[in-house]
Amino acid sequence: MHDYIKERTIKIGRSLVESRNTVRMIAKQFGVSKSTVHKDLTERLPEINPELANQVKTILEYHKSIRHLRGGEATKIKYRKQKDTESESETLVLQ
Repeated sequence: MHDYIKERTIKIGRSLVESRNTVRMIAKQFGVSKSTVHKDLTERLPEINPELANQVKTILEYHKSIRHLRGGEATKIKYRKQKDTESESETLVLQ
């Protein structure tokens, strides 16, 4: 494994533990895909730093346990934004 991959993997792991952000947020922060983040955290990190990998695993399991709640919240926000946009458009047309 290349050194830059090891460094990225450790940085991603530490970032997840410190911020407790989602895989998507971490991926955006580091400019890589969420698949890369997931592979770094679940496959590469245990080989590089097992202690950090255990902390990461706990956080990922927690995120997995509440993902059904997050999905519902995201949908709610999406439709609220659409409704607000439509209301603004109607207001502009009426004026």
